[in-house]
Amino acid sequence: MQKFLLSATLVMLFSMQAYSQACTPFWNDPGYGIVPDTIINLPPAYAGSPYDVVVQFKVPPKAPFGNDSVDVDHVVLDSVSGLTEIPSSSPFYFQCNPVDCSFKHDSVGCVRIQGTPTTLGTYNLVIATRVYITPYLYLPFPTPGYRIVVHNPIGISTVSTSVFDVSQNVPNPVSSETDVCVNMVHPGNFTVKISNLVGNEMLKHEIAGKKGMNTVHIDASGFAPGVYFYCVSDGMQAITRRMVVDRN
Repeated sequence: MQKFLLSATLVMLFSMQAYSQACTPFWNDPGYGIVPDTIINLPPAYAGSPYDVVVQFKVPPKAPFGNDSVDVDHVVLDSVSGLTEIPSSSPFYFQCNPVDCSFKHDSVGCVRIQGTPTTLGTYNLVIATRVYITPYLYLPFPTPGYRIVVHNPIGISTVSTSVFDVSQNVPNPVSSETDVCVNMVHPGNFTVKISNLVGNEMLKHEIAGKKGMNTVHIDASGFAPGVYFYCVSDGMQAITRRMVVDRN
């Protein structure tokens, strides 16, 4: 059900300004789901720079419910709370394709999010959707887990979009949470390993990456202050960068 909720979540998550161009649905992966999901999460934003993100999804014909499952007739994206609370010079909006934000089961859809943030911070979002099990009977599904993290634009490293590449984590030094951008030439799994100075592995994640830019959110709140190295590998190449944890 989580995968389904992610789809529904994704659907609702992005409504752009009325003057913006709608997104184009695209789904090349097997099965159903949403890209990005709450593990990869939304790409970071940078204060003063326009933010423009498209979420793609495919709605499943069934969704887990309790110890059973329910048939899905269609899903409606109602709202994304937290989006309008992001301080911005150009307000954040979401826009769906189809424009009514109603998605039939087994269909492909997309949601686009735009705005220009002005204030650094982490802004949590809650996606409110209705999952219709008949044309008229529905179950409400609020879905938390998505966030937009707004960073300072100073010191952003350039990440190549034509080859496998990994950004410097932002912010760095980090006190609690930080983000790393990973560009994938093709969709596929990649691993993120964090080690301390003597080589002890502190954290390891395997992530199902999409083609293009993927944002990895790292919780470093449990790390002692000091120098760490994070290594990102797609199985053929590996890139290692230095990360500093500092709570002063």
